[in-house]
Amino acid sequence: MLDYRTDTFLTLYEEMNYRRTAEKRNMTQPGVTQHIQYLENFYGVKLFVYNGRQLIRTRQAELLKRHFDSVLAEENSLKESFARTDRVKLRVGATKTIGEYVIVPAVRRFLSKENHSLDLTVDNTRTLLAMLSHGELDFAVIEGVFDKEQYPHHLFKKERFLGICGCRHPFAGRVITLEEALRERLIVREQGSGTRMLLQQAVADRGYTLDSFRSCTSVSNFSVICELVAGSDAITFAYEPVACCREDLATFSVKDMQIRGEFNFVYANAGVAGPKIACFLSDED
Repeated sequence: MLDYRTDTFLTLYEEMNYRRTAEKRNMTQPGVTQHIQYLENFYGVKLFVYNGRQLIRTRQAELLKRHFDSVLAEENSLKESFARTDRVKLRVGATKTIGEYVIVPAVRRFLSKENHSLDLTVDNTRTLLAMLSHGELDFAVIEGVFDKEQYPHHLFKKERFLGICGCRHPFAGRVITLEEALRERLIVREQGSGTRMLLQQAVADRGYTLDSFRSCTSVSNFSVICELVAGSDAITFAYEPVACCREDLATFSVKDMQIRGEFNFVYANAGVAGPKIACFLSDED
């Protein structure tokens, strides 16, 4: 069982503010300071420092956070083993592209077993990583960019990351330049999504931002994005399985921007998550 001072550390790690941490933990600010100082003395490291008035996590704090996340995953697994029956229940997270267009066959196969059940959370990358840190998921399947140093992971598969437009759009089936794409209206996912971060990085590597497009609209649901793109002259960028879902959508490529994005299994503790991922994929072809 994690120490109560560990809970204070985890809260401060998220809030990055002593006052808010004290309010959340229902304690005084000096009490928060004492808990952090105890951990710093115990581990012999500095966990938080100030740069002017800004509180900053040290590298040691990041390593300690990863360790506590792993311990929490082990504790949750232990509690499950105490109450073990012949039933298997998984808590799985998936980013929205994966949840809507990729993972459904695996979920269907897993649930075909009479004693299997599943809590599936489909949300953006930022939310799922926070849930992993809080011990609320056994593992997540995440597309695109995340902090690989902070979160243990392994590759699930790679998919092409392409431009998507209506089947009658002039770009359909073509290879275009980025400058041509920038003249179009862009529809993208919300802040925190894996596909948006991947597109932002690819465009930034070429000296542009999403604001460089003629216009940029944010929509948090890919089904809505597909509907908008299919019925207008707007474009979007997504993984290839998204384009395969409708006959009125087509793909295009941007010259010198050939991207294969990663879908990764992400977890807090490899020893705990490994058997659960294997169980989830046990009937994969």
